[in-house]
Amino acid sequence: MGAAREDFLRLYATSPIHVTRLERLLAAYGDDDDEREAFARRFIDWDRACPDTEAARIVTEIISTCSDESGRLRRLNDEVVRGAIRWMADAKHLSVPDRAQRLSNSLQSSLLPPPIF
Repeated sequence: MGAAREDFLRLYATSPIHVTRLERLLAAYGDDDDEREAFARRFIDWDRACPDTEAARIVTEIISTCSDESGRLRRLNDEVVRGAIRWMADAKHLSVPDRAQRLSNSLQSSLLPPPIF
């Protein structure tokens, strides 16, 4: 396992059950170890560029549950994932649970972060 993948799991797994969920997430975002490592590195970079320390962690929880009708994890494009982190950080007028629910609903239905009102 590469350093970025290890960092990804260390940063975003808040319990042992999250490790398995995040490993599944990384598998969906890369067809091989190099792609998984690259996605983990990009995600950590997006997190570090975000002023909200919890936004990226919450997004990992949400995108790790975005599945299609057959139960397979959906792979969102990088712009959608990065936009989800930014939206989660910027929509401060909503409570964290409200932001998480709106983002989850949006990603499951249209794969786009909801607009900030």
